[in-house]
Amino acid sequence: MKLGERMRTAITLSAFAILFLTLVVVSYTRKSATWDEPQHLVAGYEARAKHDYRFDPEHPPFLRLWASLLVQPTRDFTNADAAFKGVEWLMLHQFEYCHQFLFRLNDADHLLYRARFMNALWGVLLGILLFSFIRERLGYWPALVGLTLYTVEPNLLAHAGLITTDFGITCFAFGTVYFLWRTSNKPTLFNWAGLVLFFMLAQISKFTGVLLVPVVALGLIVALVRKRIQLKQALAAIAVAVAVTYLAIWAVYSFRYYPAPDVTETLGVREIQMVKERVPQLARIIGWIENHRLLPSAYCEGFLLGQTKAQERSAYLAGKYSLKGWWYFFPIAFLIKTPIALLVLFTLGLVACLWRWRTSWADDLLLLLPIAVFMGTAMVNKINIGVRHVLPIYPFVIVLAAMAISEFFLRRRDLALIAVVAAAIELATVYPDNLAFFNLSIGGPNHGAEYLADSNLDWGQDLKGLSRWMKNQQVTFINLSYFGTAEPVYYGINCTHLPGAPFYAEVQPPKLPGYVAVSETNLRGVYLEEAGRAFYRPLVAREPVAIIGHTIRVYWMDKPWW
Repeated sequence: MKLGERMRTAITLSAFAILFLTLVVVSYTRKSATWDEPQHLVAGYEARAKHDYRFDPEHPPFLRLWASLLVQPTRDFTNADAAFKGVEWLMLHQFEYCHQFLFRLNDADHLLYRARFMNALWGVLLGILLFSFIRERLGYWPALVGLTLYTVEPNLLAHAGLITTDFGITCFAFGTVYFLWRTSNKPTLFNWAGLVLFFMLAQISKFTGVLLVPVVALGLIVALVRKRIQLKQALAAIAVAVAVTYLAIWAVYSFRYYPAPDVTETLGVREIQMVKERVPQLARIIGWIENHRLLPSAYCEGFLLGQTKAQERSAYLAGKYSLKGWWYFFPIAFLIKTPIALLVLFTLGLVACLWRWRTSWADDLLLLLPIAVFMGTAMVNKINIGVRHVLPIYPFVIVLAAMAISEFFLRRRDLALIAVVAAAIELATVYPDNLAFFNLSIGGPNHGAEYLADSNLDWGQDLKGLSRWMKNQQVTFINLSYFGTAEPVYYGINCTHLPGAPFYAEVQPPKLPGYVAVSETNLRGVYLEEAGRAFYRPLVAREPVAIIGHTIRVYWMDKPWW
């Protein structure tokens, strides 16, 4: 690369990093904790500070450890009321512990902002990888368009600012495929090392990292068939990847079998009745692995617990409810939660793949395969709670969009500019409420709850917005049905908790006449029994006096509505 091109690339990536971080930070500082964030944050802190892995073990701890690097609580528990094992701990008490740690003992926002910023750094890394991939394959201008589309993509912006494992695995999955592509074309030691590194990071960040195994395997097979790499190179790389990943798994669990220091007992997941009933075969396999101590106990039992809970989960789609989900849930979620400009370019990118299939099928396969694997797996899965579960497909969607620019609009940069501006305008319709984005095909974010809920829209992130509204309207008390794990009192909200309230709250009858605020997830009855759904159903068609962040509807009620 010539000096002028290096300078142009450096300036581009520096401007991107500043803009991306600004968009993420401004957004997340206006949001309260989402449902999962207290567990992720506390699990990371306990693992880093105490080498204790008994908190929320359903994910490997690397991304939580990373997020907790700047977390320094002022107060911590010296002990807990409940045993740190068994069904009561895993299903209830650990959530109470995390809630108290974050909102009762410490300044929650102070800890949240630090951990969220660490996660946002993965967003910068992913943008650099994305730009590099597109530039090396298609050139600078398609790469610039692709990077811009990435910067204004609401779903990616939303999850880059949250303490979860969803964005990290997205970054590492893309990094794995990027270096797989580089290795297939130029098998240098640097490219092999990049492939092994990102593959390993994916495995110690989220259990869905295992989906990269068929992607990498097929990519290497294609490279072997095309004689781009040698068999001994591929076998050596596989052996190194397996060894490094195995060592890394033990390393993130402090090279210890038991989940906590000075403890000689497991989390007791195999003894839980629900585990025995739902996944008996898997429980036996995990038991054998644990008995031979081939992997850390918390890693094995976390995987087993996650698979058990995945067999049955409340789901909501366009007014329908299910415990098993729908195969078409994620395709629909993708179509209505992705900006229309990106969808159009993505479709044209697929056309471009077909157009030049004979000349570039091997390279295009590495773009299409991850989309097929992650989307296909989600479609047969029973967890239908959020487009975040297919977030890893988005970078590949953007690369295909850049391919459309290269194939059809390279000489018509005005049309490419129109597409970019359209995508930016779509972001502007919802920013800073990025998580609540829905495209105009369904009428935008205020109509999102008619189709999806939970982490697609309302994940408990708008208590701060409700607090601001109450102050502006001089409302000193409100009846609140809040879906989330944040603490209303922490944000200055004086309230009575209604049905659907968090696990820590005492439900009471509403005090009327007065304001009633209901989270969209509760309003639609996603996790309520029929009686709870009937309680809120009359409010669905009622015009609210305010909508907070597209996720909380506020009503003035003179008398009981149920």
